[in-house]
Amino acid sequence: MSTTEFKTNGPGLATVKYIRLKKRWRWNPQKGLAHLVLFLFILFFALIFFYYSAGKSQGQAPAREVTVEKGDTLWEIALRYYPHTDPRKPVAAIKNLNNLKTSVIYAGQKLRLPEGLE
Repeated sequence: MSTTEFKTNGPGLATVKYIRLKKRWRWNPQKGLAHLVLFLFILFFALIFFYYSAGKSQGQAPAREVTVEKGDTLWEIALRYYPHTDPRKPVAAIKNLNNLKTSVIYAGQKLRLPEGLE
């Protein structure tokens, strides 16, 4: 609640004499608890969002994709795309990046190749 008094100094001109604001700030436990729960809810989902969006970008190097042709093996792919590296390293990295349990691959299968092994 506010009260304001005006003092006129002529036609159409007014100056404010004083402003008195009366507002009592009291803690309302019901509203305060609801606001706290709402804040924690929003904070929780914001943290979950940032956690999962950061998890996708961390831990994996950018990769290029290759389609397996008939007769290809992981060893041949490693020799073709990483010629100056010991083939065992790229084979292990390709298996790990593509979640392969064995070295068996099929024609038409798409494999992601890790960057930065050379």
